[in-house]
Amino acid sequence: MAETADSADSVSQRRPVFAALYAAIGALLGVGAPLGALALRVAGGAPAGADLAAHRFFYAYELVGTSVIFGIAGFLVGRRADRLRTGRDLYRLLSEHDPLTGLVNSRAFFERFRRAVDHARRFREPLSLLVIDVDRLKELNDRFGHAFGSAALVRVGRVLTATKREDDMASRWGGDEFALLMPGANQDAARRQAEAILERLRDEARGGDAGLRDVSVTIGIATTADGQESEALFERADRALFEGKRAGRGQVRVGP
Repeated sequence: MAETADSADSVSQRRPVFAALYAAIGALLGVGAPLGALALRVAGGAPAGADLAAHRFFYAYELVGTSVIFGIAGFLVGRRADRLRTGRDLYRLLSEHDPLTGLVNSRAFFERFRRAVDHARRFREPLSLLVIDVDRLKELNDRFGHAFGSAALVRVGRVLTATKREDDMASRWGGDEFALLMPGANQDAARRQAEAILERLRDEARGGDAGLRDVSVTIGIATTADGQESEALFERADRALFEGKRAGRGQVRVGP
């Protein structure tokens, strides 16, 4: 949630690009009014230099006045455009992120997954998927309350954000499930990442609240070496996750 809030703040605090741009364009357009008046006088036979000297106060007044008026009008139009852009980007940000953990939601994750699959196939690169499930969350909820469950999910989301690579995408899949997509990562790299997640959770548990010390996850891994059969990654990772749950939870299992 903190990550989404920070991103939302950054969107809201963007520089008003259009306001400044449109104000400058408006001021430049305002210069055209006195120039147009001068051009008409010259076209009527008046010498340009003499006309400027004779009507210098008129031209100066018109130059300043029209530039200011057009500049203000441009600024107001640009500010409106900036607000519309900010609102659009903020809506997109919030619609693609889980409000509790700040991770992307399943819809945004699927879009990135499809693009990653196409890239892996085109360039014959590896692609790994980690499916992560919080162990016994319902039991812990019953023991400590639902506020604990929310805190546990936030902790897992924070650990995923802290340990993942820059190009990886972490998602709260729904309920107590998470997913981590690792483009370009082979099976060994994916396993090291999964072990790093478990270790980080154990480290945080040592200094955490009594209930949060019981938070652990089980991780199932599936990898494709060249982008082929990528559609089966979720199924293979889920099977590996199930095997890890059946074997005692709190561990990493690699799918076939």
